[in-house]
Amino acid sequence: MKRLFFAILVLALLVSRAEAAAAEYILQPLDVVTINVFGYPELSYPAAGNPDAITIRSDGKFLYPLAGEIQAEGLTPVALAQEIQQALAQYFVNPQVTVNLLKFSTERVYVLGEVNQPGLYELDKSRTLIDAVSAAKGWTKDAAKTKVFIIRKGEKSNPLCVNLLELLKKGDLNKNLLLREGDIIYFTENNRIDIAKDILPLTQIFYNIKHTANNNNG
Repeated sequence: MKRLFFAILVLALLVSRAEAAAAEYILQPLDVVTINVFGYPELSYPAAGNPDAITIRSDGKFLYPLAGEIQAEGLTPVALAQEIQQALAQYFVNPQVTVNLLKFSTERVYVLGEVNQPGLYELDKSRTLIDAVSAAKGWTKDAAKTKVFIIRKGEKSNPLCVNLLELLKKGDLNKNLLLREGDIIYFTENNRIDIAKDILPLTQIFYNIKHTANNNNG
């Protein structure tokens, strides 16, 4: 019974954290947003006459009526609503604008080491460490959960080290890090892993593969 209660508590905390993260989330290309302008359905997406939501282009912008090109990349949904509101204020008295994130763009991350299904995954949710672990079907019985490494592109010599037990047992949601494109999550078998010998060579291999694939697609 205690385990069930704890599991429900952690799940509730994760949902709460996800909702907060969505509000603080920094928009990026290929994210899909909805826009509502109270009292002006012709300026709302989706709405009558505008049946589609708005997808942020690869250059981080989108075209919006009266305002022209809007820079969305780098803003939170709240900040984007304020930008649109300021643009529309030239034409309307005190326009009320809300922006909601409808769909995340996908992020490609690698989950390697002591997980049940290591490989490359495209995450299209909140893209947190727990999302990546879930995509890889969890860790093996030999995984050292106190030392999970996250290697960022361009920061290979200084990987992040996360103690997942603090998230699972203490509910420390600060450990559920938001992932970035190209991140490598590595579950070591023990706490004595040699980063220089065991992890960094893997990062070079995967980034070389990705670079070659991008060139072939170009």
